[in-house]
Order: sequence, then C-alpha cells, then structure tokens
Amino acid sequence: MEGLEIVKQSYGRACLNPKVIDRFYEIFLESHPAIKPMFHKTDFTKQKQLLKTGVIMMLAHLEGKAIWTSHLDKIAESHSKKHLNVSPSLYQYWIESLVAAVKEHDPQWTPAIERYWQKALHAGVDYITEQYEKP
Repeated sequence: MEGLEIVKQSYGRACLNPKVIDRFYEIFLESHPAIKPMFHKTDFTKQKQLLKTGVIMMLAHLEGKAIWTSHLDKIAESHSKKHLNVSPSLYQYWIESLVAAVKEHDPQWTPAIERYWQKALHAGVDYITEQYEKP
C-alpha cells in the first residue's frame, strides 16, 4: 500500500510521546455519545497497550504479513455483532480520533502524511467491519 512506510514512521514518532494514546482516548471517548459507555468497565492500562499493538497489527496486515492478519481477525471477531457489537458506523470516530492524536504528536506531520493515515486506517477498518456480521 502506497504510503504505508510513511504511516509507520509517523506512528513511531508520535509514540515517542507517551501521551499520544491518552490523547487518543480523550478525543475518542468524547467523539460520539455511544462510545464512552462502551468503555465503562475498561481497564485503561491494558486497553492502551491493546490499542498500540492493534495499530501495529493493522499496519502489518496492510503490508501483507499473514501472521498479523490472523491477529487482526481476532480483533474483528471480538468487535463483531456477536461479541462487543461495535457498530461499523462508529469506526469513523476511531479513525478521526487516532489521526487527530497522532497529528498532535508527530512533529513531522504534513497533509500528505494525513492522507496516507486516512487511506491506511480506512483500509484496515474496512477489513474489520467486513467481518461484523460473521456468525
């Protein structure tokens, strides 16, 4: 995927600041009224690590690394209708929140980097949401 290496480098730079994940959750939890209640019993120490790893898995999946695709499949299953029931319509808020948080913490951010992020995250989310209805 075009720009994927740029996205990985951007994510690496942003993650040098440990506040990037906290900032993501600040933005995300306030982005839609349905989101915050979904996290009311969440252990955020664990959740923050899951997010960091999940983004890496998504990017590796987009590189075509099959081992990471199997991990992304587990995320898709856990978020599917029969488990956590995360509506596909809510993923846009996840994308927007992650882009906003990384943008604040990547000192080399540009409009081109933002376009690559959008492209990558939409491709990864499309993969996850395609599995929403699976039995």
